[in-house]
Amino acid sequence: MIRLLHTTIFSFFLGLSPLGEKGFAVNSPDRKTELETGSKDDYVFRIPNKNVCFSWEPNKRLSWSDFRGMPDRSSTYAATANTGISHTYAIDSRGYLIKKASRVYANFYPNLSWYVPKLINETTLAHEQTHFDISELHARILRKTIAEYRFTRNSKAEIQAIYQKVEKARKAMQVDFDRQTNHSVDRQKERAWEAHIAQLLHKYRHWAS
Repeated sequence: MIRLLHTTIFSFFLGLSPLGEKGFAVNSPDRKTELETGSKDDYVFRIPNKNVCFSWEPNKRLSWSDFRGMPDRSSTYAATANTGISHTYAIDSRGYLIKKASRVYANFYPNLSWYVPKLINETTLAHEQTHFDISELHARILRKTIAEYRFTRNSKAEIQAIYQKVEKARKAMQVDFDRQTNHSVDRQKERAWEAHIAQLLHKYRHWAS
């Protein structure tokens, strides 16, 4: 019922191209995963399949078949969904962020998400879906912020600061959701949160991917 919240941002600057300096901000799963570099422009994870993910879609709800990880035996929770937001971007030769090249996604990591069949009930999956919806909400907020922000030649620092601010808000909302619903035990609060997140997704509907 609780998720792994921490999202790490890695930035790789691969030199000048015809557009200038390219940058990539890559969302990383919460479990410790080290990066190693291969050939030029090639980055691989040493732990296989941990970075497998799919993006939030408006007509796709999570199913238990999406949770492919092994349950944490030390945890008392029935399930955990590992979600996050990722952003890829490019910066031109003058140091300005190229907005048209910006890509933001809310992601779900199946191999880092799990459930215990004997502990789940009819509200558990809906609770985990709301956690995914919260990440999608903040992906939309990030898209809106980027579109409206007036970047300068210091775009590299500016975009990283924007990402970190949105990510901090995302993690805080995830914690509040679990705390106020008591990890889905409080059904009334659970329904209220589901309605609240649905309203916010509608509010930011123009910033859906």
